[in-house]
Amino acid sequence: MRVVRVRSVEPRPVAWTRWRDRVEGIRLVDDVLVTSRSGVAAGVVPWRRHAPTAARSAQYWAVGTTTARALRAAGVRRVRRAATVGASALARAFARQPPRTVLYFRSDRAGPGLARSLRRNGHQVVDLVVYRLETMERLTIRTRRRLAAADLWVATSPSALAAVRSAGGARWFRARLPRTRLVVLGARTRRAAAAFGFERVSVVPTTTTQRFTRHLLNELGDARP
Repeated sequence: MRVVRVRSVEPRPVAWTRWRDRVEGIRLVDDVLVTSRSGVAAGVVPWRRHAPTAARSAQYWAVGTTTARALRAAGVRRVRRAATVGASALARAFARQPPRTVLYFRSDRAGPGLARSLRRNGHQVVDLVVYRLETMERLTIRTRRRLAAADLWVATSPSALAAVRSAGGARWFRARLPRTRLVVLGARTRRAAAAFGFERVSVVPTTTTQRFTRHLLNELGDARP
């Protein structure tokens, strides 16, 4: 299997001084939600450094395996996972819990949907943009050719799809839609793919290495004539 990795977005951390006023007065935090390893580096790490007491009392929720590993590498021991992948799975995990104080570290592209869902269920949420995603300007001709020839695309976020569309050009992107088999992580990226017009989309049920690989192999088997 030949893999072509396209870094469609680049995370840029927001300085701690830009958002510290929103967290410095919080003495007790029940839960910390983080949906990417960039969120760990840009949000969890500086917050734990500057607010160690509140940080020790919290339990941490990761959206997937990579985020969980990043949390543990940062020194977090109490890491929980939702039953499935994606921010919507985190919302479901909190749906029946009593009101809690939640810190949510996210990118500027993630949007306030998860925070709003949690607030509707009575939770107090501090919604923090701790990093921004900068998109690439253009796909090279070589990258466009390799993407066009690929049997399968894997997209990890709505912003990744948007960045590829912008960098490749709308006409080139539209030409890929009918025949490109797309695998995505989470329901949110699936909805974005449908909105873009992808017709052949599947969602990875988990991010464990074995099941993720099996899913990709099954999709590749179906894609071949």
